[in-house]
Amino acid sequence: MLKRMREGSAYFIKGVMLLVVFAFIGTIFVVWGVKSTPGDLGRRGVVATVSGTEILLDDYQQALRQQIEAYKQFFGDRFDQKMQESLDLKRQVVEQLIRRVLVLQYAERVGIGVSAEELADQIRRMPAFAGKDGFSRQRYLDILRANRLTPDRFEADLRQEMTQGKVEALIRGAVELSEAEAKEAFRQIHRQVTVELAQLPAGEEGKKLADKITVALGQGKSLAAAAREANATAKTYGPFPLDALPKEIPDPGIFRQGVSLLQPGETSPLVAGQKASYLIHLVSQQDPPDAEYENNKDKEAFRVQLLLQKRAAVFADWLLELRRQAKVTIDQDSL
Repeated sequence: MLKRMREGSAYFIKGVMLLVVFAFIGTIFVVWGVKSTPGDLGRRGVVATVSGTEILLDDYQQALRQQIEAYKQFFGDRFDQKMQESLDLKRQVVEQLIRRVLVLQYAERVGIGVSAEELADQIRRMPAFAGKDGFSRQRYLDILRANRLTPDRFEADLRQEMTQGKVEALIRGAVELSEAEAKEAFRQIHRQVTVELAQLPAGEEGKKLADKITVALGQGKSLAAAAREANATAKTYGPFPLDALPKEIPDPGIFRQGVSLLQPGETSPLVAGQKASYLIHLVSQQDPPDAEYENNKDKEAFRVQLLLQKRAAVFADWLLELRRQAKVTIDQDSL
């Protein structure tokens, strides 16, 4: 809701930045500083604790409803109970709330905050609260009242959101990209590879077939022969660049990662994707000449995109480390 207000909407407008909603929960209010004893969370109306901070069951349920509504708007009738379960949506939501608390706890430890002046300036700049002559306090109060919010509650949540933004900007802003990293990434993306590929079902069925094939590979057989013994098939693809995979490969990200770890002549362990699993034998590879990177007219745009991706990866790793170090208790019965 805060984001919608900043962009000019007073109410819950369908279709606005749904992909952002998937990543960030809208209106979430967290109670600070109350410790819980494991085992009594459900009775206290608490879904989880994060190093002593409680995440209330009511807030979790509100966030879950918002996430479900966002998916419904995005997927329409295709979003049903089965899809919700396959996405493990309840787990996603509680983990998002946990990460929110972790970031705010970090901000408190290192002294990152939002001043009253910064908060007021942010509110004044929200188009939703603008009248003919700029910010209108009466319009501000009317919109909050229409959404059943008090100014104190709205401003507390906005302050937390702005604090999160400051922390994220600090972590991401410390990440730089060297010229050597850019060149290496360019080489990997534009590398021409030829692979022999056993594409297997996802999940346990694929793991069982992969075990049979791996045993045969250990006996010195080729991937094609080992796959035949397991009643599977192996096909050869290439040469092709890693940024333009054959359309038969449905999990491009995990496939590229698997190939990038191989040297010519090596066969990967099982590479598990969401839609399929793979055993990859790298037959050959050919890197692009250095001049191709230097003369690329889109080199700067490539560097910018690569830097953004690196910053996102570093921030994700930082969040995972916060999560690993924190004492987190989740009441599974409340999910």
